[in-house]
Formats: sequence, C-alpha cells, structure tokens
Amino acid sequence: MTRIVTWEPQMTPLDAAAIAIGVFDGVHLGHQALVHHTVEIAHALDASSSVVTFDRDPDRVVSPETAAPQLLDLDDKLAFLSGLGTDTVLVVPFDTRLAAMSPERFLRDVLLDSFIPVATVVGHDFRFGNRAAGDVGTLEAFGAQHSFTVVAHELITVDGEPVTSTRVRAAVAQGDVALAARLLGRPHRLRGRVVHGRGEGASIGIPTANLTVHHESAVPADGVYAGFALVDDERIPAAISVGPPPTFPEANATTEAHLIGWHGDLYGRQLVVEFVHRLRDQRRFASPTDLAEAIQRDIQQVAKVLVSESHQ
Repeated sequence: MTRIVTWEPQMTPLDAAAIAIGVFDGVHLGHQALVHHTVEIAHALDASSSVVTFDRDPDRVVSPETAAPQLLDLDDKLAFLSGLGTDTVLVVPFDTRLAAMSPERFLRDVLLDSFIPVATVVGHDFRFGNRAAGDVGTLEAFGAQHSFTVVAHELITVDGEPVTSTRVRAAVAQGDVALAARLLGRPHRLRGRVVHGRGEGASIGIPTANLTVHHESAVPADGVYAGFALVDDERIPAAISVGPPPTFPEANATTEAHLIGWHGDLYGRQLVVEFVHRLRDQRRFASPTDLAEAIQRDIQQVAKVLVSESHQ
C-alpha cells in the first residue's frame, strides 16, 4: 500500500530511499518505466522506493499564461503513481516560494529533509530550481557530496518518437485519442462534475451527462468519441461528444456523454470519461430527428469499436 505524504519545511526524513523525481503529468509509458526502474533500484539497494512530485504543474505558478493543458488532475495522478508499486509518493506544494529556490536549496530543503537518499532517478532532460537552472549535472554533483547515485533515465519511444507529455497533449488536441492511449498505456480521461444541461438529449430519447471540466484540463478536439464512463466501480460504454453541438448552438455544455444501457441520476456527482476512439467530427443536423438517428448510429459504432479494442 503506497503512502501519500505532503512535504512540509524541515520535516523529519521518512526513510532511506531510491527516489524518482518529476512532474509526471499523464503518468505515461515513459514515467511508468522511470518509476519501475526506481523500484528495481530500491530493491537492489535494500531501500524503500519513493516518488517526489508536485501538487500542480510548476508552469502554472511560473508562467501561467503559457502553461500547457493538464493530462491528469492531482487525485488521478497520485492514484496512477501509487499503482506502480512505489512505497511512498511525496507531494510537494508548488508555490512562488518554492519556485524561487535555487537548485541546491531545493535539493537540501526538499530532498534531504524528506529522505535519506541512496539513489535518485530522473529523466535525462530533467530541470529544476529557480529559472530551471539545475540539470542532471547539478544533481550528480550534489549526489556526490551526499553519497547517493543519480540515474538519468532515457526516454522510451513509440513509433520511433519519444514518449513525452507534450506528445500526448498534441495527440489529444488533434483528437487522436487512440495514439494518446498508446502513449499513456490507457485511455486519456477527463474528470468533471455533472450539471444540468438544456435537456435536448432527453427530449430525443437519448439522455446525456453534461460535464463541467476544469479549464486547465487537456480536452480532446471537438468531435464524437467512443469511450467509457466510470460510475462508482462500473466502467460503462459511452458515446462522448466534445464541443458545442452545432444542431443546438445555444447549448452551454461542451462535453457530454451518453452512458449506453445505464440509467440513473448523476447530477452533482463527479464523473470520469475515457476516450478510446474518435468516431466523427461534430456536424449540424437538419432536425432533432436526424440528430437522434445519427446518435443511434454512433451508439452502434461505439459498441463495435469497444468490442474490437477488447480483442486486440
């Protein structure tokens, strides 16, 4: 069972540990490989394994106007990191004070105050500290002074290209959720609260859950997708629409999901939707009847796509 610990200044070190450090937005295949390597090193050194990450993307504090959309919210990121077999995940609240720390101060106040490091594992392009002044070389010099090794993990590749959070975001933004899923090792997801819409779906016999998602979330390109909705412990096939529906231009919902074969009240609840395959672009229909017929075809296509995916 992974323990989740929030970093505090001058905290008592937790234990001797091999430590993976990073933002880990998406917890994609590259991140997974890095954390698995950390766990292997910890076992070899008879130490615990830990991940140090942040409660938000540092760019949200340092340069919010250019910060990238986020692939996961904090709860999902911590859940996926915990599922990789590490003993501890240390969550560092990132604020202007932390952003102003020099690389050496960050390593002293965060790393040495939290653990007795025996090894650290980072991406080969890892940067940290004020103005991203620290790099792997900085970490190696600090490790030599404090008797821990540093492993710079190479990027893994898919289709000959490195797996990075930037590449995953680009795939999501283009609506290529199938590629995003291959890079993540699971479908891309959005989490939102279900709110009341205008009722057009119910009026044509196809009710939808209308989601409000966080403005920082990485939302796929407008279109209709096959995927799943997660309700409690159920993973329910869903037809998911992203973007303003052209047939109802006054509608305020931009992400909505029809849960196939499921009935119940979701208003006010948190809902996760997972994107498996893009079905089509958004388009305007001449009448609600034409729209209902198109959605029924989408629902049939969802079933075919998800059956096909399950057999791959």
